[in-house]
Amino acid sequence: MSTQQAQMPGIYSGMYPREYEQYSAQYGNKLDRIGWKWWDTQTYISGITTQLPQWFNVRATPDIGNMEVAFQLAAPKAYLCRSIRFFVKQRPKIVSTVAIVSGGSNQVGAIDNVAQLINTGVFTLTIGNKTYAMEPLWVLTAGGGAYGVLGFTGAASLADYAQNGVPDPRAVNTLSIPIFIPPQMNFTALVNWPAALTLAGGNTDLCFLLDGDLLRPVQ
Repeated sequence: MSTQQAQMPGIYSGMYPREYEQYSAQYGNKLDRIGWKWWDTQTYISGITTQLPQWFNVRATPDIGNMEVAFQLAAPKAYLCRSIRFFVKQRPKIVSTVAIVSGGSNQVGAIDNVAQLINTGVFTLTIGNKTYAMEPLWVLTAGGGAYGVLGFTGAASLADYAQNGVPDPRAVNTLSIPIFIPPQMNFTALVNWPAALTLAGGNTDLCFLLDGDLLRPVQ
């Protein structure tokens, strides 16, 4: 991956005596700046969950999350968040024709799962003790993944799949003002729903992603 050297002093510039800079393990007291994403996955428990706290944890495998330290960046890394994205990890759902409804009633399935989650869910990002973003989930498009379709699999059932937004990396919620997360500053996110949702197929994994620039020492 290509890197771009940030034209700025070291992250901890001014915090230590200047004469110590000659002994620094950080080359030239400069920073690399690269495009980077931090993500974390939690399971929505169907019929029970109304709040999912403490995103961005250390996970066992990178498909679930890639944070290196719980609730903060590993020192002396810093991060400039440019967008926030939300991905529903589900597969096509099969719905029996017995369950296919009419007359204005809600139709269960993968598309309904996404609709329910984004219609009432609210995402809040907290850095330190201060709120830096509060967004309804329908604003936080995924910008990737399979696209939603409807199709009959036969006379007895209907298959559907859905994602929050079209699978285009340009179709994301770009922040009007980027959010800077300093080294070792605690941050977390919380998603709230006013009532528990019943999702087709039961429990569903939800992934939240911060998209932006990672700043790290040149070594």
